[in-house]
Amino acid sequence: MASIVTLRDQVEATMFLAVSVALNTPVEELHERTELIADLGAKSVNFVRMINILEDDLGLEIPFMEFRRKKTIKDAIDLLVRIAEH
Repeated sequence: MASIVTLRDQVEATMFLAVSVALNTPVEELHERTELIADLGAKSVNFVRMINILEDDLGLEIPFMEFRRKKTIKDAIDLLVRIAEH
């Protein structure tokens, strides 16, 4: 039986990849509660890199300031799913 990949699954996988690449952190060390700034020390340049990856891979337009205000990876995923659904 084939597994069904949901929009959230796709967004989540892409977000973890983007965080890993932008912040040079192994995906295995990340979880939904990881805080982008407090835990990983993300700076504006890291957010720009994440957004570039996410926009390219997911075909979305992501508002920088709204994305930048998200505290955790889960918060960012929730935003991306909301954008993708509209």
